[in-house]
Order: sequence, then structure tokens, then C-alpha cells
Amino acid sequence: MTRAGLGWALMVRHVFFDFFGTLVDYDPSTHPAYNAPLAFARRAGSAISPEAVNEHWQNTWDALESEAGRTGREYSMHQVAQRYWAAIGSPPVSGDAIDTLIEEYLDAWTGNVRPAAAALDCVTDLAVDHRLTIVSNTHAPALVPRLVHRFGLNSAVDMIITSVEVGWRKPHPKIFEAALHARGTTAADVVFVGDNWAADVEGPRRLGMSSIYVGGPEPARASTALTELPRIIRSLPAPP
Repeated sequence: MTRAGLGWALMVRHVFFDFFGTLVDYDPSTHPAYNAPLAFARRAGSAISPEAVNEHWQNTWDALESEAGRTGREYSMHQVAQRYWAAIGSPPVSGDAIDTLIEEYLDAWTGNVRPAAAALDCVTDLAVDHRLTIVSNTHAPALVPRLVHRFGLNSAVDMIITSVEVGWRKPHPKIFEAALHARGTTAADVVFVGDNWAADVEGPRRLGMSSIYVGGPEPARASTALTELPRIIRSLPAPP
């Protein structure tokens, strides 16, 4: 029997990966050097100060994030841009101005995103005898696929489930249920890997998945390196 055939017979078959903070590194507190919200305001003819722009932009994110934290419903970049536009007084803009704001902001923001060390080696190894899926919270449907291709992860990962498309964010059970349905599998045949304890460990476990924490070491929360994942995942027994 081949290695792949033996793996399918004896191991869990699916690995679900978180994306941001797990397969790619980024600093959510870092603001892009290019101020897309300010550029949007200037193109609209607004004389609003850069300080006021930054305050409105941050307040918009904070309000939507608070709502999402209470409800589990994900919000989109279009909601961010529309609320920001209203906050600065809804100056006249062209029909594609909102889309331009979103594209410029994401282009600037992703400049700070880098593949995690050993991420490509890890997923390439696991793809030999597992099906790999990314299950990510995000506000733009094309963002994760774009980065997956940029960093060459698409050679191993063949499915991406995003919160903005499902409508629910981790750790809400509906996003995990959507991923299981899309893969045509059960929770017992999945191990979830991520860096956020609530979203990527507790959330999957509530549905019956195994989970592995790869975030920063904390008391009572041992962290696993990506280099160790293939060995550990292959030791997990297949569901009965």
C-alpha cells in the first residue's frame, strides 16, 4: 500500500487551517503607510483632516467589530466603506469610488502580510495524504484566495471557506458546519489548526473536531510548531 493509501486508511483525512496568524504572519495593529480612507476623502473633495479621517475609520471598524462579537455575524469591507463614507458626511463620489477605496486599502494592508515560517513545507507535506481546507475570518471574499496564490499555498490547499461568504465568523458553529458540508465530511474526521484559542480551538471542539493550537505559548495552552504538525496529525486515529 502506498503512503497516501495507508494514511487514508489509518488517519483523519481532513485538516482545516485558520489563515491569518497561522499560515501567514501579520500585525493587526500596523496601519498601512498609504492612507486609502484619506485618499478617498480627498478624491471626493472633502477637506477633512487626516486625524479626523483616522478617527472615523477606526470608529467604523470598532463599531462593526463590536456588533460582530455580539452576534457572530460577519461584516464586509463594503459595510466598512459605506459606514465610513456616511461618517465623513457622504460627499459626492463616483459609482466605483467605494470599490476603489476597498481595493486600495486591501492592497496597502496586505503589504504587511507574510507567509509563516514553514507554512508551505507543512501544507505540502500534509497534502500527500490529507485534504486541506482554509477556514478563515475575513471581510473580503477575494482576499484569502489572493494571498493563498501569492504565497504558493494553492498547490496544497484546494478549498477556502471564508466568514464573509458564509455570513458567520468563527467561533460560531455555522461556519464550521458550512466547511464540513462543503467537504462532505464529519467533525470526527477533521483536525482544526489555528492560533486563536476561542475561534480555532474551543469552537471546533464544540462540534467534535480535534484541534491543535499554534498560537503564542500561554499558561495551560501548549503551542505546536508548524514543523511538528505533519507528525502529530498523522498520529491522530481515523474516526470509527
